[in-house]
Amino acid sequence: MKHPEFKIAFALLLLLTLFAVPACAGSAERVLPSSVKTNEVFQVTVKVADYGAAGQVLEKLPSGFTYINSTLPEKAVTVNGNKVSFLLMTEKSFSYTLKAPESSGTYQFAGILRDIDKNEFAVLPSSSSIKVGSTSSGGGGGGGGSSSSSGGGAGGSPEPQKNVEAKELSQSYVTNGTHVRFDFPNGVTCIRYVEFDAKKTLGKITTTVEMLKGQSKLVSSLPEGTVYKNVNIWVGSGGIANSDNIKNAVVGFRVEKAWLEKNGVDTNDKDSLNLWYYDKAWKKLETRKLDESNSTYVYYEAKTPGFGPFVIVAESKESGSKDIEPVSTEEPENNIASETNKSSSGGWRSMPGFECTVFLGTIGAAYFVLRKRF
Repeated sequence: MKHPEFKIAFALLLLLTLFAVPACAGSAERVLPSSVKTNEVFQVTVKVADYGAAGQVLEKLPSGFTYINSTLPEKAVTVNGNKVSFLLMTEKSFSYTLKAPESSGTYQFAGILRDIDKNEFAVLPSSSSIKVGSTSSGGGGGGGGSSSSSGGGAGGSPEPQKNVEAKELSQSYVTNGTHVRFDFPNGVTCIRYVEFDAKKTLGKITTTVEMLKGQSKLVSSLPEGTVYKNVNIWVGSGGIANSDNIKNAVVGFRVEKAWLEKNGVDTNDKDSLNLWYYDKAWKKLETRKLDESNSTYVYYEAKTPGFGPFVIVAESKESGSKDIEPVSTEEPENNIASETNKSSSGGWRSMPGFECTVFLGTIGAAYFVLRKRF
């Protein structure tokens, strides 16, 4: 970096600012589903404002709920039993993921927002409850309201079901400004997860993966090369997973090592295997290998501009398809790469120069100082 001294000085100035912020009338609002299934994984979003240069949200989780992760950096989160502390540095909202308990019932959440001067404000609504049962109605009200009218729901597949070999569904609550992940832990298809950043609140939606017996009936042809699997991925219904509503979408998938070896695929060649996406024509997606330490599978991730029919294809040496450039999914603005820490937009993550290692270390020190302060 050309001016590391400036970045370090800026970070130190930020630290000094933390101790010079006057008291302010902070506010916080919790948004969570009105109901979930037993053992269901779901997201809670907290919207915050007017807490100054730094703040802390303390959430008391109901008995039996398990904290999994959040959109904040790991250094900003402290878990102590059923109490979770989130340190904030100019964020306007963040989300955290929980797993519901095995027991049905109605459970109460409680929390406070604390500013740098230790002024405390209740996280609203004060009587924030969630119903856990054998079925879930979704929804997004902090006080247990009905499901969101803007929710994408689960749409029907246009693929003839006689061509579907296996299917798996995943649900998640989509809130503006949060990173959303749909996991497929049962492993009945080759798709492991779907992720994107939400640009709008869509409510609780369902993502469906269909692994097909052959070529999708929705496409007229396939790209050149050796096909591993044809799959469809449907996010919500009515085409809601578009560029107006989401960005930075990625698909995680796996390929059997035995198949790769049989077809002579060199996993060290970054162009040897790609995920392709169909939108009036086939587009080769930017695909990267994540891991091949597993004895059975090699794991990959691909950026995608949308959802629908996909195909996993190994390059044919004779096809000449390597001349096709992978489609770019980047928007004009400076996006965070999907493989880096996937956090909510805004705050310190949007500040220039954070690629500097020394500066990142200083930010880590800032969180250490904040813990001492609070």
